[in-house]
Amino acid sequence: MSAVIRSFVAIELNESTRRALTTLQRDLATQVPHQSIRWIAPESLHVTLQFLGDVPYEKIAPIVDALRKVCVDIPAFSFDLVGLGVFPNPRRPRIVWVGVYEPKGVLVTLHQRVGRVLSPLGFPPEERTFTPHLTIGRASRHASPAELRAIGELVTRMDVGLIETVPVERIVLMKSDLRPDGAVYTPQAILPLATGHSLEGRQA
Repeated sequence: MSAVIRSFVAIELNESTRRALTTLQRDLATQVPHQSIRWIAPESLHVTLQFLGDVPYEKIAPIVDALRKVCVDIPAFSFDLVGLGVFPNPRRPRIVWVGVYEPKGVLVTLHQRVGRVLSPLGFPPEERTFTPHLTIGRASRHASPAELRAIGELVTRMDVGLIETVPVERIVLMKSDLRPDGAVYTPQAILPLATGHSLEGRQA
């Protein structure tokens, strides 16, 4: 049987952004029921472009080649981290997230092109609408319904405003190792975006 690597394509964060999000996590942790949320470690925070699942080892090189072709035509850009939310809803929140705002559409274009080049390799994009976000915590499996409601109510009423502006100069093919204390992510390939041009006049 071929070896497989659990993988996804993502945007990593710089240290300044990780520090800002860690401060936000600590602030939230003082206001929610004790241990009702498992907070994502700073080094694991990222924005997912496409989850690939278990990838046969021999497909890693073709995936990297395909992603490289996308990156040469996408300029470096930035996005804002703004506001808080939960999935699936405030009454039964399971994921606490920070919103991603990028009005020029470069992030959406990047996501679309990643899906387009990986689909022929056997990794079609998700059918649901791409909602860029950054997961900062997950509700504990042991959280009671009352604790879940408290989390949802807190997130709904909090106004955190602009948290950080994040520069994006590269994307990463990431390996995910699932461990009892949480997933550990290791870069498999780092792919720089283009510099010196915009998407204007280019075909999406």
